[in-house]
Amino acid sequence: MDKYLPLVHSQVLQDVLRRVNKSFDNFFGRLKNHESPGYPRFKGHNRYNSFTYPQTGFEIIGNKLHLSKIGDINIKLHRNMIGKIKTCTIKRDINVWYVSFSVEINDSLPEKTIIKSVVGIDVGINPIVTLSNKEKKEPPKFLLQSEHKLAKKQRKLSQKQIGSHNRNKERIKVAKVHRHIRQQRMDFHQKLSKKLVEKYDFIAFEDLKIKNMMRNHHLAKSISDVSWKMLQSFTAYKAEWAGKVVTFVNPKNTSQECSRCGKIVKKNLNIKIHHCPYCGLVLDRHVNAAINILYRGLKKVWLGYTGFMPVRGPAQDRPMTQESHDFSRG
Repeated sequence: MDKYLPLVHSQVLQDVLRRVNKSFDNFFGRLKNHESPGYPRFKGHNRYNSFTYPQTGFEIIGNKLHLSKIGDINIKLHRNMIGKIKTCTIKRDINVWYVSFSVEINDSLPEKTIIKSVVGIDVGINPIVTLSNKEKKEPPKFLLQSEHKLAKKQRKLSQKQIGSHNRNKERIKVAKVHRHIRQQRMDFHQKLSKKLVEKYDFIAFEDLKIKNMMRNHHLAKSISDVSWKMLQSFTAYKAEWAGKVVTFVNPKNTSQECSRCGKIVKKNLNIKIHHCPYCGLVLDRHVNAAINILYRGLKKVWLGYTGFMPVRGPAQDRPMTQESHDFSRG
């Protein structure tokens, strides 16, 4: 028997088996879908950065966390625990340890809000988001500054001899900058999603296939940096808690389709203005896409919004506000 096994709580070992089983299920599932996944690799105990107590073996006592087979650990609780604690996960991030709990609460979700304010959102690289009311959000400067700092640290790391103590120290410094950027990005998307949910009752996004888009090696890093899926998932769960609506629509031709007349106007990525030769509409390409996204979202999930009914008809130009948009099309 492995000498480490008696040192680990049985519930933790069961969770490790669950992870291994999930890896193989994913592997065979991808094979069935005619993909080319890598065979699951062996993961020794020193390669685990987290472990989970799925049912028992842990207890919060004041400002300490008792873990079976480990002992008492001082913790800083960021908020009061509400509900029944179901699982406890310990995670290592470089030189910092975190604990996260999943809890079960009996509170039901609020009833859906009456739809009064709606918005479509086109995500991009710069700007990160464009709203159908013409508002835009540029990439935060602090993220760009951190990227420059990361590049400098990575250059220093490349100059160190492989296997040396100094290289290991530089590797840890690079990892810390990566963590800082990850936390900055998460904070940015948490705040942005909060503002969107507070301001709008109905939000429409494109249902983007990020994995497919990442195959474009020229855009892969930029797409990874802006983390569209993070913004969308944060917005979706906040909306659910608030009784708001988030929907995802087919992204095909949202930039090419004219938001006034519905005709397809082909344009390359470097063309920033939508100029329709059929109806004469001239509009920022991202705003045009955001309007199409909202139109499709309302068509997909019609909830009795009383402001307008999205139908194709004679084009009418009305001023757009944060609460109402012109979607008459012909």
